[in-house]
Amino acid sequence: MARTLYASLQSSSIDFGTLHKNYHPVLALVKELIGTIPNCDPILEIWPIGFRTYNLLVPNLLNLPNTLFGSKKLKTSLGLALYSSSKAAQCPYCTAHTCSFALRRGLKAESIGGNRTPGEQAVVVLAEGMSEIPANITAAQCQALTEYFSAEEISSIVFGIGLMGFLNKFMNGMGVELEQDAINDVGALLSENGWNPRQHVSGKMDTTKSTLPRTDSLLTYLKVVKQAPGAIRLEKEWTRGVPDSYPAASDYLKKHTGYAFPILKHISRKRVIRALTTVLRDNLDKEKTVVGLGSKCLAAYVFAAVVSNNELKTATRAIAKHLAPEFGDDVYEQLDKVAQEEIPNDMDEANKIITHLLSLPNLSRKDGAVVLLARSASTSPTMVNDTVIEICTAELTPASIVEIMVWLSVQQLLSRLGSYYTANGSMAEFILGKPYRVLQQ
Repeated sequence: MARTLYASLQSSSIDFGTLHKNYHPVLALVKELIGTIPNCDPILEIWPIGFRTYNLLVPNLLNLPNTLFGSKKLKTSLGLALYSSSKAAQCPYCTAHTCSFALRRGLKAESIGGNRTPGEQAVVVLAEGMSEIPANITAAQCQALTEYFSAEEISSIVFGIGLMGFLNKFMNGMGVELEQDAINDVGALLSENGWNPRQHVSGKMDTTKSTLPRTDSLLTYLKVVKQAPGAIRLEKEWTRGVPDSYPAASDYLKKHTGYAFPILKHISRKRVIRALTTVLRDNLDKEKTVVGLGSKCLAAYVFAAVVSNNELKTATRAIAKHLAPEFGDDVYEQLDKVAQEEIPNDMDEANKIITHLLSLPNLSRKDGAVVLLARSASTSPTMVNDTVIEICTAELTPASIVEIMVWLSVQQLLSRLGSYYTANGSMAEFILGKPYRVLQQ
């Protein structure tokens, strides 16, 4: 298995016994959804806000458990969207989990292989366009979904693709090892369709026990209902006092972070607004950060530059003006250069980049490590190589590494959602105050 951040942080990870003691309902719910408890959980809990972020975004952007009791058409289409976005982002880990999720909700294996209805194909095209870097989505692709789905169903699909932006980035960037249970579910099917788990599987992959998972049954629903109250209690604790509507949520974030996050204007689903607002507040809380808010601003700017998202660059500078005013134009000019440079493959190349950064005021070697991590993790697939891992593990604490990867993952979620709201063309103002370039067919 290739060297990964996941493997490097194993000694700092939180054991599953402690996780079950503190969060059993949410772990049990995920097991019902995909047949296993993900290996990312012990790593995310190294920085507890990371674990909280993950467990706020997943149920709320997937509208769980409500979605499980909804129409089969929506469940299968949502599952296909999650799978297609993960495949497009080249995250083998999430590709396996979302394939299992989709099959359990009733999607036919033939759809995974490419034999799809026109409605399913429209979902795949949208998911792929939103998940490319840079995003490549047209107004016509957005409009195509209206032939097959209601506005509420389309929102569910879009939120799912956005969520996978978070999950694809974190799982692939960390190199989280894929569970054997997931391989047993979908390893054979995916391998038939060209899937290669790469760094997510150590050693030779064993698919001899691979059989497709069963679709949801009454027992599935009963198990979900049993765990739901405990999960809801945790969520209420995490989101207490957070607004669930616009403009109250934007005003709340302006007060707590200095930035209003105009993307919330385009979201009507209350639980999504509340979850995103909580996540953004917590990730920009000076009392909860271990790496420092200045470093997070640097990472977010590098991500935006790598994915060619000028609106996120503008937003990051607006956030930094409040949270890290020490950074001047010269810093951002250097970050733009780093975003265009090759990812260093040896220590001499890496130290050259860090040296240039250290020549600027108010930057440290820690910041240099953060910038290199952001540069290598912002691509899809991520390209976090041995050199970057060596520098990061030397200059950053395990909690700092997890925090930066979580924050980069939030950026990818925002970028995906923003690409849809812009291309859809139904709003007078787009994410972050300025319109994206809408691609025309």
